[in-house]
Amino acid sequence: MPWDVSGGFLASAATAYRQLFGWPPHTVRPGDPVLVWGGAGGLGTSAIQLARQVGGKPVAVVSTEEKAKLCRELGAVGTILRTEFDHWGRTPDESDTQAYAEWFRGVRAFGKRFWAELGERRSPRIVFEHVGADTLPTSLYLCDNSGMVVLCGATSGFQADVDLRFLWMRLKRLQGSHFASPAQCRMVIDLVEDGRLDPCVSRVVGFDEIGEAHQLMSENRQPPGNMVALVNAAPGQADLDLP
Repeated sequence: MPWDVSGGFLASAATAYRQLFGWPPHTVRPGDPVLVWGGAGGLGTSAIQLARQVGGKPVAVVSTEEKAKLCRELGAVGTILRTEFDHWGRTPDESDTQAYAEWFRGVRAFGKRFWAELGERRSPRIVFEHVGADTLPTSLYLCDNSGMVVLCGATSGFQADVDLRFLWMRLKRLQGSHFASPAQCRMVIDLVEDGRLDPCVSRVVGFDEIGEAHQLMSENRQPPGNMVALVNAAPGQADLDLP
């Protein structure tokens, strides 16, 4: 395995593995609907494949049809373009009845789209979250009764709204998750080594291009999957190249 591939998947794939399998009893089971935010990124591409490994049914949320196509190729049973919805962000105060009603229409429409993409009227038992403020209210609403929203980051903001009624009345779980244990990392490495998990390395840059790669990420123009920066290694190199 060359350095660019071996160095490009573990942080995201192992994080995804713990989210999906590290918090029993909420681990992905055969037939489980799974909502995957950011399906075409490093975390999302891993989550889709890992869920499918055990018979789960991932539905991925993406921003373009190109990314949706990739997610379907990786095993997503359906995809949702987030650009078709506009209810993202903080939940309006219920005292503003008009704004709250508009938000509620948006989140219900998103839920119906999830059912349509899944092909059955079932809500996600597990919601794979890493977006944060913009999507957490939708995640908590859409998550199935006794299901789990599992979060490893908050790229859209750390201050998010949580309607506690969904947690206690519908027995939902909001779980934080960070990276993975050594054993979980080993499991992910074995999956890649066996060819059962595609690292999805989409672009390899040199050390002098790291700034450009960060700028692409800042502007959300990065290619799907994982970008990798090589430092003191040649593209495709698979050894230490020691004298």
